[in-house]
Amino acid sequence: MSIARILLITLLISSGIVALTLFNLESDPGDNEAEEEAVKTLNKPKIETPQAAKPTAPNDMGMPGDESLDEAQIEREQIAEALSHLSSQKEEERIEAVEQLGAYPSPDTEATLSQLLATDSNPEVRNAAALSLGSLDVPSDATLASLLTALDDQSEDVRFSALSTLEDFMLGQDEDSSTYKRIRSGLSAKADSSSLSEDLKDSIKEVLKDPGLPAAEPDN
Repeated sequence: MSIARILLITLLISSGIVALTLFNLESDPGDNEAEEEAVKTLNKPKIETPQAAKPTAPNDMGMPGDESLDEAQIEREQIAEALSHLSSQKEEERIEAVEQLGAYPSPDTEATLSQLLATDSNPEVRNAAALSLGSLDVPSDATLASLLTALDDQSEDVRFSALSTLEDFMLGQDEDSSTYKRIRSGLSAKADSSSLSEDLKDSIKEVLKDPGLPAAEPDN
């Protein structure tokens, strides 16, 4: 092969390489631009979109809610309302007032109910007072005295309601407690009283021999 032919072949190959390179440069600008845009996007600082603030519950803001209501204030208002209705001319309102006082046991409401049981002229009110006193955990001596006295009430309903409340107190007390002993002693005395009806005395004796209660101790 002659030198001229070799040089011609070499020149053609070189020209082909150059043409191919130029073709690639002209055909890839979009790819280069896409790469540049991708780099810019990655390097672009991210802007946080502010989110709407979460609504704050009324209790978190200190506003009145079901759990933040002042229960003591509600109790005072209920008691005050009940006391105001005790002087009502309507029997139904007075009875409802007595029952409402029983829903809020306290030394003050206990004293009011005991007084109503002992002195109110309306037997329905006295009966409601005898039952409402049963909401107490531990009655005072004055309350026990009022209930034992109510066993002599003119109204049969009041008498039996008083006995029912006294029985509930006994069942809720330990037999060694002073309250239990005081109630049992008072009922034992009433069971032998000639002033009570035979029906009531029989009921008292049933309470005293109730299987849930210990047997009465004989008096020395």
